[in-house]
Amino acid sequence: MNMKVFSITTFTLFIFLPVFFSCSATKPTYYFKDIKRDTVINTAQNNEILKIKKTDVLSIGISSLSNEEDGLFNKLALSGSSGATIAGYALDTDGNIQLHKLGKVKAEGLTRNELKISLEKQLQPFLKDPVAIVNFANHFITIIGEVGKPQILNMPDERMSVVDMVAQSGNINATAQLNNLMVIREKTPTSKEFKHINLEDNSIFTSPWYYLQPNDIVVVNPDEKRALQKERAEKYQQTTSIVLQALSLIIIINQIFFKK
Repeated sequence: MNMKVFSITTFTLFIFLPVFFSCSATKPTYYFKDIKRDTVINTAQNNEILKIKKTDVLSIGISSLSNEEDGLFNKLALSGSSGATIAGYALDTDGNIQLHKLGKVKAEGLTRNELKISLEKQLQPFLKDPVAIVNFANHFITIIGEVGKPQILNMPDERMSVVDMVAQSGNINATAQLNNLMVIREKTPTSKEFKHINLEDNSIFTSPWYYLQPNDIVVVNPDEKRALQKERAEKYQQTTSIVLQALSLIIIINQIFFKK
């Protein structure tokens, strides 16, 4: 009887051995894998600085040596947009924002830095050594698909690079197509532009699409072959675990009931 159980165990192991070794590993993907070692790439020359528009909501922080007064300037208004409430200063129909003591301040058409300089100059009669910080409060990038954390990313500056977006989203999954990311950009109020970019190729650094714009949507599509390999690997691992548990149980039963 002991020999019979041993034969069954051996037969079972023989049947499932091919399963153990048939799991093909997914090959890793590499960012910018065609970049030559120790080289220089002339990056994209896109020096256009985004200017403030009437649809923008601005986050403005004021600090100075007049601590008591600072708090009055830093009470942000709440601006409603499409049912959402955003803390910040919304531009009025004339392109102005309303600030404590300053009243209406022109913002439309200025860059963040230009508005910063303007505010600091206008605040000098009221504050000692005022410093202004101006960011966008309603600019976002949406990233979905095969990433660590699909989400909506805040974009307080004028632009965000693709590399920064990848890092903030928790990296791109191993099952993704690094060479086929899709960027959806609003071209006009009634049309959208679609662009596919390649993060395996160094041409991304010279592409005008290296920097994302407000309200861009980035879609990271799966590599079907890699996804299938990963799915098979997971199934094989589950099967392996079950078979090993079954074999262990058979051996235990053999030791208990058929021990001479």
